[in-house]
Amino acid sequence: MPIISLMNGISGASSASSALSAAQSSESGVALSMLKKTLDAQKSQGAELLKLLEGKGQIIDIRA
Repeated sequence: MPIISLMNGISGASSASSALSAAQSSESGVALSMLKKTLDAQKSQGAELLKLLEGKGQIIDIRA
């Protein structure tokens, strides 16, 4: 088998690998931004709940 043919196969695999790596990086970025948006939404919901509970009493009795 000629060396040129082997080198073409290696460079093709390398470019496929780099394309796959770029796609995974893009997916990771999307997932990270979705997690950040979810966390921000949960923080704002928590702040709204705390605001609703202000002035309702400082001690909550949880005894049954």
